[in-house]
Amino acid sequence: MANLEDEKILLEKLESEGKLEPGKKYHKPKTKTEEAQNSELAKDNTDTDDEQNENEDGSTDKENLDSKLSILVNGETIQISEDLTGTHIQNKLEGHGIHVQQNGDIIILSGSGGKGKACGGRMLINTKNGQIIKSGPKTEEVNASSKSATENGSTTTEGAGNSQVAYSGSFSGDHEVEIQGTKYVKARDIVLDATDTLTLRGTKVIVAVDEWIEEKGLVKSKVDSVEEEITSQRTSEVKEDTSKQYDKRTSKNVVGSGHVNHNIKGDLQMKVAGIMDLQIQGNDVGVPLIKTRNFGLNIGVNNNSITGGARLNANDLIDISTNSKNIMLNSGKGIGIDAYAVDDAPENGEVRISGHTAGVKMISWSGVSESNSTVVKATEDGVEITAKEKVEIEAKAEGVNIKATKDVIIEGNKIYLN
Repeated sequence: MANLEDEKILLEKLESEGKLEPGKKYHKPKTKTEEAQNSELAKDNTDTDDEQNENEDGSTDKENLDSKLSILVNGETIQISEDLTGTHIQNKLEGHGIHVQQNGDIIILSGSGGKGKACGGRMLINTKNGQIIKSGPKTEEVNASSKSATENGSTTTEGAGNSQVAYSGSFSGDHEVEIQGTKYVKARDIVLDATDTLTLRGTKVIVAVDEWIEEKGLVKSKVDSVEEEITSQRTSEVKEDTSKQYDKRTSKNVVGSGHVNHNIKGDLQMKVAGIMDLQIQGNDVGVPLIKTRNFGLNIGVNNNSITGGARLNANDLIDISTNSKNIMLNSGKGIGIDAYAVDDAPENGEVRISGHTAGVKMISWSGVSESNSTVVKATEDGVEITAKEKVEIEAKAEGVNIKATKDVIIEGNKIYLN
């Protein structure tokens, strides 16, 4: 009875203060839903201005004002409702839930976590037997956050976005993607890390970079043909460079309008199974590499010991000729010409010409044959001097000795003795 009397006194007090209309029963809402039901709606408030109709679906302002909200399930934290836009399963505290729209859209909205739960606000899908997804165009916008808890995902150590993981995945099997179009990937840094094999397969591979750096172990290539264009310099540092060509039709060509410069600290060995043809034109092309241009071919052997010498050995003919200039042999010691390779080396300042039994013959051509030319011939039988016109022997400082173990024969039209 005391409670009824107290309630009656409270009602009379509220009526006297104008806070409760006469005849109305006082009731205090117990939930926020009841508070919302007892509150005034926007359409009941005459103090607000009319809103402009900005809808693009063709609906009128009256149709939008005449919206209906049906509460299908109204729990303490979950509400299932329906209006003209669709059906909603929604959390009343955070607002997250699933919205099935009348236009065919399905909206899944997660909450912020709430009440200090750092692991909340995520969308978790766990399917025991996998997923089958078939959809139209798909657009994703993923933002990394230092406050986001990405648990049970693959981890990275550095270099992702703002040093946070924005998109991560872990796959225990194969990952296959088939794209009937173009796949475009743009990032600050892209890393492909294969623990076993990395395969690039395509009709054409195009690489356009400002700088290319490679750190590789063993490299094996099988290429049909290679075309390379280098617009600037090419520098390579190789410990050993080997080029093998076993096909008889193969060739290695160096074609260019510039220079070729070999600077070798060690030895150079060249073996040619065929023949060698070296043609030197001696022209000036661009800025010369060799500044001293007195000769078209200049070979120098510059060591002071025995390796400072040069040898030219041929199994057959050696032909040294010039079209209009001289052939000069200069020696700081001696010059030796040995036709049988049995003679000793020449003495200092000596020019030694040695022949076998056929002898040594010097000819000064005066005609088309040897018979009307000047010939000096030395054989094992003796010396023959035949001149086209005359023979002069003159000793300017000492005498002339003519000795013979047998006769001395002098023949001529006239013999003059002084």
